[in-house]
Amino acid sequence: MTSSPVVEAPVEADVQAVALLFEADLGSLDIHPNKDDLVNTTHHLVCVSPESSYVRVVREGPGEPPIGVLVAHRWHSVTFSGPSLWLESLYVDPTIRRRGLGRALVTDLLEFARDHGIRGIDLEAYRMNAPAGYLYRSFGFMRLGRERYSLKIDES
Repeated sequence: MTSSPVVEAPVEADVQAVALLFEADLGSLDIHPNKDDLVNTTHHLVCVSPESSYVRVVREGPGEPPIGVLVAHRWHSVTFSGPSLWLESLYVDPTIRRRGLGRALVTDLLEFARDHGIRGIDLEAYRMNAPAGYLYRSFGFMRLGRERYSLKIDES
């Protein structure tokens, strides 16, 4: 990568590429959602209700395809006593990691948060993902002593 990364909101033409990034991220966690559902969810995030979530992609340059994505959801937090964000997903194509792309996405998120009166950001990082932990701590995120649980509600 020779130029600075471009961080911007994705557009409808990016939906398929962003869905593929989500699929790769989830696959690395041995989670395999229905591909149509994932595309529909991506379309919803990008095109239908972008005001309820903060979605950004990173590109190597203007007009290039997305090579990373960050999704944070807006909510009102008891912990922060006001508007906050839940950083659900940060993923960069593994073949081009360690080039500052994740850092560019988080920097943009923090600028957005400060500009929009966000009081705090929560996230989780998997225990074996040391690079993510280093990245978040370098921005001042603190490790919390709690566990996150998840339950998928079957559609049957």
